[in-house]
Amino acid sequence: MMATRSRLLGFVLPAMVLASAPATAEYVSSCPVPAPSFWPELRSLPPEVIEIEADEIEAIRGELVRARGEVRLFAEGRRLDAEAIDYRIPDQTVEALGRTRLFDGDFLVQAESGRYQIDDELGEFEDIDYWLQSRGARGSADLAAQDGPGRVRLSGGSFTTCPEGKDSWWLYAGRIRLDQESGRGHGYDVRLHFKDVPIFYTPYINFPIDDRRQSGILTPSGGYSSNSGLDLAIPWYWNIAPNYDATLTPRLLSNRGLMLDTEWRYLRPRMRGQLDLAVLPNDRVADDDRYLARLQHRSSLAPGLALVVDATDVSDQNYFQDFGTSVSVTSTAVVERRADLIYNRPNVRMTGRLQDYKSLDPTLPPRQEPYRRLPQILLESGQSRDSGVFWDLRSELVQFDRPDSVTGLRFDLEPELGYRHDAGGYFIEPRIGLRYTGYSLDDVQPGTDRHPTRSVPHASIDGGLIFERWLGDGSLQTLEPRVFYGYVPFRDQDGIPLFDTAEREFSFDSLFTTRRFVGADRVGDTHQVTTALTSRIIDPGTGVERLSLSAGQITYLDDRRVRLRPTDPTLQETRSELAAEALARFGRSWRTQASVIFDTGRDRARLATLGVAYNPHERALLNLGYRLREDRIEQTDISGFWPLSNRIQAIGRWNYSLFDERTIELLGGFEYRSCCYGLRIAMRRYLTDSDGEYNNSIFVQLTLDGLGRLDTGLDDLLREGITGYDTFDNR
Repeated sequence: MMATRSRLLGFVLPAMVLASAPATAEYVSSCPVPAPSFWPELRSLPPEVIEIEADEIEAIRGELVRARGEVRLFAEGRRLDAEAIDYRIPDQTVEALGRTRLFDGDFLVQAESGRYQIDDELGEFEDIDYWLQSRGARGSADLAAQDGPGRVRLSGGSFTTCPEGKDSWWLYAGRIRLDQESGRGHGYDVRLHFKDVPIFYTPYINFPIDDRRQSGILTPSGGYSSNSGLDLAIPWYWNIAPNYDATLTPRLLSNRGLMLDTEWRYLRPRMRGQLDLAVLPNDRVADDDRYLARLQHRSSLAPGLALVVDATDVSDQNYFQDFGTSVSVTSTAVVERRADLIYNRPNVRMTGRLQDYKSLDPTLPPRQEPYRRLPQILLESGQSRDSGVFWDLRSELVQFDRPDSVTGLRFDLEPELGYRHDAGGYFIEPRIGLRYTGYSLDDVQPGTDRHPTRSVPHASIDGGLIFERWLGDGSLQTLEPRVFYGYVPFRDQDGIPLFDTAEREFSFDSLFTTRRFVGADRVGDTHQVTTALTSRIIDPGTGVERLSLSAGQITYLDDRRVRLRPTDPTLQETRSELAAEALARFGRSWRTQASVIFDTGRDRARLATLGVAYNPHERALLNLGYRLREDRIEQTDISGFWPLSNRIQAIGRWNYSLFDERTIELLGGFEYRSCCYGLRIAMRRYLTDSDGEYNNSIFVQLTLDGLGRLDTGLDDLLREGITGYDTFDNR
């Protein structure tokens, strides 16, 4: 009896939620919650055992059980409290008289009266109030009636997650019909009120009442920018089949026109993927058609064999900048189309690749576009023995193609053998290897070797010591000197074309490698010795490094003659730039990280980054950043969030170019958090091109806890623009 009644009343809550996606409940600590004594105590009983306690219990002619006076009925995981109950045995009807409460451990229902026929699952309860302990929700209904198995009618229903006495928002529905068999609900005269102001209304809505996916309108979004004007999007979810779905989003941009953005997803036992298609016919700002198409696909063809496809096509280089919300999206010169066939087994990985690029910059000459790889075959293999011996094999066969350029086939093979001995207080790691590269070239100048080859051996020895001592405060300090020796002989490579090779960016990691180039078209000669020193201070209780300082420099014993281009001069410096890194943690609140590439010849830094984070508690974070790239970039970056009161936080970011003496991005706003809703308002001004044009945007986000969120892309903007914002947003 009790299980059936609980199922009937349990429909009240999902009806009020209207299947909206639940939002994260970010409650302020001072928000009132019901006391533990508010929730009735349950009893653990065997199945089908019912206990009834009352001032008076009477059985009448074997047809009626009557209980009067503070009736408490206990069943497995449930409890019913009422002033009186009548249980009619012949027709299995229970009638609760007076104020009635029903609790199942999470869901508490209070009604003035109720009547239920168990066999036919027919019943009716009046004047309902309910509370859901797990979600902090509550609401009411004038009438809840069950018209048969799994069919429920509700009249005058409401739902909120606001605590008693703080009715910031309510969702109301005049009538609701629920069908458990179909998993669908139908709402009529649905209204959403915020601060007693109606902000949403629909005369009819169709929504799911279980976990089955259903087609329907998702939460709309809106915003404003000076480039696009008012931006309003209303996504519609289409549940095509259990393993196919789509989201179609009409998007109105008042300055540009009407855009259709679609996302198609599929899931099969051995494959999954997503196709994104978007089109904006006759963009009034750009005076052109705008579009995007992107396919992401992954399938398992056999054990260890997978096909991965990632291909993008867009109408122009400004598409992502105009229609994306991510702060990291900028104008790009090319987009990639790639398909990989990957065979992956222990100690071996083989990849077959087709890779193409589309140029988006009409001013980019064809000879400067990236080469297409049609195809590329990569083989990587290796193994380590318990004795410390290890070997690696890297090989590649690739066909390069590009209009009006030297094209051809390249074969690259690099076996390597090494040994590592690590004794705790010291380590040593010698390596030897050989790199062979051969070409078969087309479209070369007359008299040029069409089949150049190159074989270059290389050898290195890496070793270091680790000294430890205990400091007075119980911390452990280490001193770790390290020496790296590397040798690669010179081979003339001026006759080899450049397909995909560039100079490697010098960093601290460059101190311990002989590779000066990325790509196989150049193998840099070197005869070098690296000396480096690292010191750490470690908390022995947690293993956390409180301080780490590292610095090193390469001493070159010979000039480096191999350059990217034949006209580039020989490198004759006897020492590299000084590379240094630092990491420090001061208490639980301060964290600092820095790196610098220092040119000792000119006594100045060429590259530098500095980041300082102050995080005294979960609701406060301040990031200070500095970035330098000599003669090109010098920027400061300040970001974070900070509480102004128990409920109000300031949020912001300021990215400023000292080199150009102008702001790159300025973002500022506030968040207000109550016990049951959150409101974020932010303004963003960011540089859109090198001519100094700015775009100004306004973002508004309203979160109704337990119901849904009206968003304009502000979440993504803050997460990518403010380091550490994820933690704050989900506190």
